[in-house]
Amino acid sequence: MLANSGILSRQGVAFWGPERTRAGLFSGLIKRADLVSAQDILSARRSTTRIRMEIDRIEDQGFHTLIISEENLIGSIPHCLSYGMLYPDARGRLERVAMVLGPHLTGVAMGIRRYDAWWASMLAVERVRGGEAATPQRLRMLAQNGRGWPCVIDAVEGAFGVRPQVWTHEAMAGRHEILLRRLAPKLSLTPGLTVAVERANAAAAVQGQLGRGYMPFSIMQRGQMTARYQAELETLRRGRRDLAIMETGGAAPGGYSAMPLTEEGWVDDQQNRGRQASGMG
Repeated sequence: MLANSGILSRQGVAFWGPERTRAGLFSGLIKRADLVSAQDILSARRSTTRIRMEIDRIEDQGFHTLIISEENLIGSIPHCLSYGMLYPDARGRLERVAMVLGPHLTGVAMGIRRYDAWWASMLAVERVRGGEAATPQRLRMLAQNGRGWPCVIDAVEGAFGVRPQVWTHEAMAGRHEILLRRLAPKLSLTPGLTVAVERANAAAAVQGQLGRGYMPFSIMQRGQMTARYQAELETLRRGRRDLAIMETGGAAPGGYSAMPLTEEGWVDDQQNRGRQASGMG
C-alpha cells in the first residue's frame, strides 16, 4: 500500500498503516479490553477527536476511501499465546474502534489462515523475542483448542455491525492487486502494482534462529488442525451465504486451494493477521 501510495492517491484512496496508527493516532485504542485504564479512556477520547479531524481533512482533499490496516486492533501475539486461543477479546477491542470510526465505517475485512501454520508463526515470533520453546503439553493444548475462526468472525461482525469480507491466507497471500480490488471496488487500477522488496515481518529472523520451515506441531496434530480448518471453511460457505470469502488461484469458484502440510509456518507471518478496511461514505 505504501509502495503504491501515488497510484492510490490519484484514485482517491487514502491509507493508514502501522506507520500512522502506532505514531499516536490510535493512542489508547490498541490495548486489551480488560486492561483499559482511566488514562487509556482519556487517550482514546483524544484519539477520537484526532481521527475524525484527519478523516475530515482527507475527505476535503478529495479522497473517497480510507483503508486502515492495523493487525493489533483485533489482538496481539502475546495475548493469544497467553490464553492459548485465537484473539480471545477481539470483540471488546474492536467495539472501542467501532465507536471511534462511527458512521465513517462502511466495510470490514479480515484474513484467516490454517491453524497449524498460524500458531507456528505465533510461536516462532515468541521464540525470536526470547521466549522458550513450546512444550508438548502446550502444543497439544493449542492443537485442540476449540476457539476457531468462525468465533473470531462472529466477534468482528458483532463489534462493527457489518458482515466482514474474509480472505484465506492460502489463496490470497501475495495477491495484493486482487485483494485491493475487492477491498476498494471503486478503484480503476492498471495491472502491475509495485511490490516492496523488503517485507516487514519476522521471516528473516526466524529463518536465522530456528531454521527454514519451523513447524513445532507433529504430523498428526497438523493433520487434525488442517482438517478442522477445511471443515470450518466448508461450513462457513454453506451456512453463511451472506459471508464473502475471498479465494482464488488454482481452485474452482467457491473452492479452496490445496493446503499442503509442507508449507513453512513462518512465511509471510504478518499477512495472516486481522485487517480492517474502512471506507468513507
